[in-house]
Amino acid sequence: MEESRDEAAALRREVEAWRSGWDSVDAMGAHLTQLDLLYAVSLGLIDEIAGRIGGIDIAAGTGEVYEECRRQDVRLLHARRLWRWYADKLDQRAGPPEDLVVQTLRAADEVLWSCWKTAFTVLGEAIPAAPIPYLAPLYSATATPRTDPPPELRPGQDDLLRKHIEQLPVAAIGLPPVCCRRPWWIVLIAHEASHHVQFEAAQSRLEGLAQERVVAAAFGADDDAGLAEAWRPWCRELFADACSVLLVGPAAVWAVAELEERSPAGLRKSPSGSYPPPLVRLAVLRAVAGAAGIQMEQPAPAEAGEDDDRIGRLLACVPDVAAALTALAPAQGRPLRMLGTATARAYNGGSVASWRSELLGADEPVPQRDLDAARFCVAAGVDAWQRFGGQPGLTERLASRLRTVLPLCREPGTRAGEATHDAGDVTRRLLADLYQETSG
Repeated sequence: MEESRDEAAALRREVEAWRSGWDSVDAMGAHLTQLDLLYAVSLGLIDEIAGRIGGIDIAAGTGEVYEECRRQDVRLLHARRLWRWYADKLDQRAGPPEDLVVQTLRAADEVLWSCWKTAFTVLGEAIPAAPIPYLAPLYSATATPRTDPPPELRPGQDDLLRKHIEQLPVAAIGLPPVCCRRPWWIVLIAHEASHHVQFEAAQSRLEGLAQERVVAAAFGADDDAGLAEAWRPWCRELFADACSVLLVGPAAVWAVAELEERSPAGLRKSPSGSYPPPLVRLAVLRAVAGAAGIQMEQPAPAEAGEDDDRIGRLLACVPDVAAALTALAPAQGRPLRMLGTATARAYNGGSVASWRSELLGADEPVPQRDLDAARFCVAAGVDAWQRFGGQPGLTERLASRLRTVLPLCREPGTRAGEATHDAGDVTRRLLADLYQETSG
């Protein structure tokens, strides 16, 4: 029993020291809301378990005491794993400023905030705490929570931890390692941030509304209920695609095209139940950009062949689907297409071209401290790579400049989002699950 009590006390000291250390690392408050909530919930779990340990009846017998201590030790380990799942991701940005990972995540923080605040401000919604970007051994980016479980958690063994990660209102975005060496790939964060925009706007029914409008638009274009229903499971990804192209323009289309490049036959098949065939997905992205007046210089993918009747019919629905997506609006808010107003200006002879010139010029680029700067700077990085990526030495220079300038493109002020969740309520829900699952 003494060992169990000591472990609880030691874990509490670890969490306290970790939170204290972030007061200097995160002086500007980039992750203040998430830090405070995670800290409060972690201590709440630990203190409740410590209280249960202290309440064990030592007169019950040695075996009974060991059994109860073992149950509390398992619960304490769960609390540690839940805390560390988030702490490890935050701590990736806590190293020395010259560290490649630190530079990349500081850059990702700015691109994320640029997309995040813009989306909620334009849509007329309160700004919640932004997700935490981190690097993960992934091929592409991923948003947590979502329908797919975090890839590092084992089915059947980590189910409770996965459930609590989904319940704890601290969102995270995993980025692939390529973002370190080629930071223009940070542009992927626009798509993943858009997933969280839809999650956070659930009270405004954006997800259900997207399904209703897209399916109705597809049915209106094809008059086939079966084909229209095929669009329903794709709506979550299509919403994120639409939102991302409205936020970062053709750079979002480039990222999808790179990740979805396949044989002609592969472009006509759905890679999973969550995504339409790449040919259709890219067509929707381009149509959304066109609906927002964003210029597209990349060539369109090949059209469907004569034997691709289903693909041809899906492609025929694209204009109506894109119109439905861009017309989506939260309750009392503005339509999604409004996200593209500043992006269209930035591409149509505006700041993207200017950023590209600075990233490729003789002098180091000058950071801009406004909300739009980071998303248009990384979009310009994509544009520069597309146009001149084959030139000797450009990869290293462009990467270095993006890692240097993006963290400095920081809107002044702290970033504490609205405290929409009570730490005590969250802790009580997690504890109820924990004691139910570990009562045997």
